[in-house]
Amino acid sequence: MMKALFIIAAIAGACLSFQAPPLKKATVYLFLQSQCPCIYNHKETFGSLIKTYQSKVSFTAVFTGRKETDKDMQQLISDLGWRLPYKKDKDHTLLRQLKPRVSTDCVLVDAKGKVLYVGAIDDGPLNMGAVKNFYLKDALEAYVNDRPVRVSSAKGIGCTLSD
Repeated sequence: MMKALFIIAAIAGACLSFQAPPLKKATVYLFLQSQCPCIYNHKETFGSLIKTYQSKVSFTAVFTGRKETDKDMQQLISDLGWRLPYKKDKDHTLLRQLKPRVSTDCVLVDAKGKVLYVGAIDDGPLNMGAVKNFYLKDALEAYVNDRPVRVSSAKGIGCTLSD
């Protein structure tokens, strides 16, 4: 009897001490080229999205230009005033995998790696700065509230990304 109680206590203790690994966050990849001025059209909007959603979603800037230097990338992120990690997609793996078309296109990927949204941050550049559709914000809102993303892609305006 004592042996059975010891085994039950050991199993219960093991179950109580087990911790599930932390859930991986969704990620927004913002594709950029440091020489493309189009990102300045979204400086405040994208900066606001970072501040609003950074506790629930990771943000990463991805530079695709073959001649991008670390100094160029650091300078642009600094000029924009954003606090987010960045990396160079020197072999264009992310570019081929996620298929953004222009600099400033974003890709929202859920925690399991499924692409939920690809395209423009918003439609401000098409409307002389007046935003009518907040595509990325709407996708983020849907994701964090466990609803389906209604618009899965939207055409962006920016410098063409090429492979």
